[in-house]
Amino acid sequence: MTRRRRLGDHGGPRRPKAAKALFMITTAVAACLGAAACGGARDRTGTGVTLVIAVTAVATEQRPTLTAAARAEVAAALGTDRGRLRIVIGGVERPRVLEDGDMRLRRGTQVEHDTARRAELTRQEVLRIGAVLGDADSAAAELDLVGLLDAVARVPGPATAVVISSGLQTSGPLAVAALGWDRIGAAEVVDQAVRDGLVPDLRGKRVVLSGLGEVRRPQEPLPAPLRDRLAAMWTRFCQAGGGDCSVDTEPLAGGEPRSTTPVPTVAIPQLPAITAPAVAAGPVELPSDILFGPDSAALLPEADPLLAGFAAALPAGARVHLLGRTASVGAPDSARALSLGRARAVGDALAAHGVPAAALTVEGLGFDAPLVPDRDPGGVLIPAAAQRNRSVSLIVTRP
Repeated sequence: MTRRRRLGDHGGPRRPKAAKALFMITTAVAACLGAAACGGARDRTGTGVTLVIAVTAVATEQRPTLTAAARAEVAAALGTDRGRLRIVIGGVERPRVLEDGDMRLRRGTQVEHDTARRAELTRQEVLRIGAVLGDADSAAAELDLVGLLDAVARVPGPATAVVISSGLQTSGPLAVAALGWDRIGAAEVVDQAVRDGLVPDLRGKRVVLSGLGEVRRPQEPLPAPLRDRLAAMWTRFCQAGGGDCSVDTEPLAGGEPRSTTPVPTVAIPQLPAITAPAVAAGPVELPSDILFGPDSAALLPEADPLLAGFAAALPAGARVHLLGRTASVGAPDSARALSLGRARAVGDALAAHGVPAAALTVEGLGFDAPLVPDRDPGGVLIPAAAQRNRSVSLIVTRP
């Protein structure tokens, strides 16, 4: 067993019943005992390494759970006999430590050396940690991944951190709703965070980001392009702090979260249904946040099936006018150029799918003629309205 100190209230360990889960844990243990092949919390210095498992655990996320990669990190740390485990959870005001203690496999007071017994003790400890995470309830009314990474940065010495969070920050300057999806993943966002002193010092820390984009209702699910943007933003943020950072893409399957404290949700742009009646009724508004990357006029691969469907639904001889728009952010000339580039990209894709080039016209409005006002009376950007304005409108004219 391991020696540990519990610093928070949570329910007793509950072991998963699924045989598949037990098989995967046993496999990870067998692969990682000795730790030579698990590049995780290995003891490279002889002084031991801390393994941090940090979770936001709010009501709009999957219940925290250990992926295969995370279980391997636990097994690797246990294999060193010099590791420490710290479990951190987001809190109402700041993150709090649930557990902090050593990770030695023991028989009574002595370190266990029998290989088979160590494997069994490791399996039990992985299950126990999973149960602690499953019971985790932050009771937080905001999701603050920045604060959680700051808690990781404050761990003394070298550490490996498995950080489990959807990444849908709802507080501070990096709140997703405040930034807008068009800026999530952009290098300038992280550069500004560095200038503002928001990035924690993660030098000496290896950080594995798990669960990015994994949510539970009432939060609307994220399409793949938006999950990719979150991963890009938090990887850049972590690396800007000097961390050795990676993303674990295994989906979480934790189920209903423990926390019931309401958390702000983030508006998710939705692709319109492309049918012949919808195209005929028009105009069709395509959200730029899903079709394009941040500040880019290059179409993402996910846009192609949508535009192919639009081309197929057009009446014979119809003409299409494409109007690009942006939110009221940045210089007007730059906004017009970006919106024009995006409208042209959509037009080129439609032409590639058989729409005659002569039937297509494009215009870039920037934020000169918004679909809806996206600034309040005080001049503050309205996130939902700004999201709607970031679009390419397709206006169909029948022959």
